[in-house]
Amino acid sequence: MAFRKTISQDELREKLPERERATGPTYQASRGGWLQEPTKPVPGTPKGGTR
Repeated sequence: MAFRKTISQDELREKLPERERATGPTYQASRGGWLQEPTKPVPGTPKGGTR
């Protein structure tokens, strides 16, 4: 029995639940594996600090 060397990203994404397909983790080899996308700030909203 031979093993495949790589698994396509499409095949891995098919196995994720429906709710995680669009917003689920993505594989980033340069950063060491499966990671969530960082949240992007919305222009015009405060950072949350108190003054």
